Amino acid sequence: MPFPVPSASTLTIAAATTAAVTIPPTIYNMFWGENKLPVEGRLVVITGGSQGMGLSVAKLLSKKGASIAIVARNPTKLASALAEIEACALHPGTQTFHAVSADLTQASECARMLDEIRVWGGVPDIVWTCAGFAVPGFFKDLSAQQLEEQVRTNYFSVMFTAHAAINMMMRYPLRKGVPRRHLVFTSTVMAFYTIAGYNAYSPAKAAIRTLADGLRQECILYDIDVHCCFPATIYSPGFEVEQTLKPELTKILEGSDEGQTPDVVAEACVKGLEKGQSLVVTNMLGEAMRSACWGGSPRGCWWWDTLLSWVVAVVWLVLGRMMDGDVHKYVKKHGIPMRGKKAAGPREGGIGGPGERTQMFL
Repeated sequence: MPFPVPSASTLTIAAATTAAVTIPPTIYNMFWGENKLPVEGRLVVITGGSQGMGLSVAKLLSKKGASIAIVARNPTKLASALAEIEACALHPGTQTFHAVSADLTQASECARMLDEIRVWGGVPDIVWTCAGFAVPGFFKDLSAQQLEEQVRTNYFSVMFTAHAAINMMMRYPLRKGVPRRHLVFTSTVMAFYTIAGYNAYSPAKAAIRTLADGLRQECILYDIDVHCCFPATIYSPGFEVEQTLKPELTKILEGSDEGQTPDVVAEACVKGLEKGQSLVVTNMLGEAMRSACWGGSPRGCWWWDTLLSWVVAVVWLVLGRMMDGDVHKYVKKHGIPMRGKKAAGPREGGIGGPGERTQMFL
């Protein structure tokens, strides 16, 4: 029996009905919807909060009335950052601020950190992971230690923090009428499309996106909202160091990505979270890259995101070939790096020795 094909008029009516039902509430939520991330009077924990994006997020939320606990390894940087955050307080008399030094690549340290914060100021309402770093370089040139460090810091620290946070939130359930708790991850646009030179960093950040997608669904059970932010280049304290480590090919492939300051990134992320977005980007480059990789993730403005995904799908057919072409041009000019011997051309960009890192808080 042949499958019945709807007539053109039926499809038109169905499309018009769908648009009539979904577009008005979408537009309303874009411009007049309620704040989905209220922070005034609430406790926010920010990992990687001593510098870069994490510090900017902490200062912005302090201006909005949140009590803040920041987490990082360096006690000196933590003390300096805490003073800056406290100076931004909307209600200096009632907001509280705290800093915890911890190595979040250890699960036990994540649990200890949250226990310390709970004793100090209560169970966190929002936990936002901003800690991370990148050592750019060709994958084959990085040491095993550098590969492991980037996975442990960029993924394990996030996974362990989320695990400890969810378990604590479940042990201390919210009272009725209190706004929902939130878990916010920070990934990077290179989780959507990576390039040569970031093949140790990007996979760990892509894993965060997958973790966020899975936990968003699971955490419906726990009444916790889960989000993930995807900034592009951030002019963080380690940016200049990173530039010295980056292979020339990586700079070519990055092209005209001009980057953003930590404050601009923080503003964009908070704005997206206040709209209730699940996957938050900070500029048009991020929007385009996200559009190519929606999969089953919840969309914000569904009709715009869907339309853009159609356009970007076509653009990537051309852009992907162009970027591969840039790699072939690089090989013609510089030779193939170290195929059993020294490269034909000068090696571009150095790689730090084992353990050398640039703190890029993405």
